[in-house]
Amino acid sequence: MASQGYRDWIRAGRPYTLIRPARAVQATLLARGITVWDFPDESHQKAELPEDHTPYSATGWPGPNARWKARGLDIMPRSDSKAHRKENADIARQMIRDRDAGVPGAMWIKYINWTDEDGVCRQERWMSSSNPLQRTTRSSSDRGHVHVSGRSDADNDTRADGYDPVARMRGLTTGDEMANTWTFQDQAPADQWRITQNAGASYLTGQARDTVLAIAASHSVTASAGVQQLVAAAAADEARDQAALAAIQALTKVIEAAGGSVEMAPILAEIRAVREETHAGVVQLQQQLTESQQREQAALDELAALRADNEGLRQRLAAAYAPEA
Repeated sequence: MASQGYRDWIRAGRPYTLIRPARAVQATLLARGITVWDFPDESHQKAELPEDHTPYSATGWPGPNARWKARGLDIMPRSDSKAHRKENADIARQMIRDRDAGVPGAMWIKYINWTDEDGVCRQERWMSSSNPLQRTTRSSSDRGHVHVSGRSDADNDTRADGYDPVARMRGLTTGDEMANTWTFQDQAPADQWRITQNAGASYLTGQARDTVLAIAASHSVTASAGVQQLVAAAAADEARDQAALAAIQALTKVIEAAGGSVEMAPILAEIRAVREETHAGVVQLQQQLTESQQREQAALDELAALRADNEGLRQRLAAAYAPEA
């Protein structure tokens, strides 16, 4: 059953703000071409015990998490290749080393879930009130990526603004490869969403259809090119399902014409179910994209109006305090 926090969030209009240090690390890694998700999918949203991807998390530490602030990141491998899985694990190792050492840019971190090259998944926690650098390790089932959760008292922590774990693990502090390091003033939240969507599209289009639909549907914040690519990928999967259905039906007829017998009903039923589910998902996603475009345009219109009001106020103040001739 969904939590009271979820119901409150829905009634409040689904407000969502990713805390400053999480946003900083996300944008820095995105600039390096690494996909970093934050917004919770439906399973996270409706969990009985909502955790740090949600803006109503019940697992705050060292105190309760502020509403409506989210503080969870999922750093994804670039692909399922051995090299990229190792890179993902090495990013986790660097962040763990930095948190152990008290590096300022990593001090917002509460815990990290990560998977090593052998498939062993662990959680590293820094949750000692008396010793902020004390780490404990436990097993985890949150496999296949690096999950980072932030402390409840780090919402506006500025120290992660220039923190780059990839640069640190490569021994870089200056030079061309550091040119894309993000600072908090560089991107407005809506722009960060667009970057997230675009960076993730090339990786996600290679995943299973249901994963693509689930992630795209949960990120309907803006109708970015990245989401449009996900819609196209889902639609292509629907076409493949239809082609597979037609091929199996034709194969069945050939076998029966030759005097053979094959029980194809369960296979056909399963393919039909998958195709229908995909079609419904595509339709729903297209509707969400239309709605998100409308919301984004309304927000841009409101921003333009505010800027006009601010300019008018600036001119009136300048006139009021101008020296008399």
